[in-house]
Amino acid sequence: MQKRRQLSIALFLLAIVPVILVFAVPLFSEEKNDSLVLVASSFKYSGEEGVFKLNTTIKNVSSREIEGPGLIMTIYGQEDKLLVQRSFKARRVSLLPGEETEVAATIYVDTPVTDFRLTVIEGLGGG
Repeated sequence: MQKRRQLSIALFLLAIVPVILVFAVPLFSEEKNDSLVLVASSFKYSGEEGVFKLNTTIKNVSSREIEGPGLIMTIYGQEDKLLVQRSFKARRVSLLPGEETEVAATIYVDTPVTDFRLTVIEGLGGG
């Protein structure tokens, strides 16, 4: 009788755990941002001065208004060492569908830059 109960509990857990994971995993995973896209970017890096300047244009490609558009810039040095990671607000506080805005950034780094990555985000508050 005891073994039968243990078997029933084990089968129940085998059935319920995957169902819980299906609903719980999306709650803790990163959301894919398909509302904003990077339209254009240009940068200038002066290794002598240690200045990294970036100008970008981002666009709202969704059908809803986006509040607080911006971007995260991640700068790497030699051997993919993380040097700096900063967020920058767009010039406009919100974007209607189809609208574009600029994001300008200047970062001072004291070691040589080998790579950088940009991630567009929303919810920064603009300004």
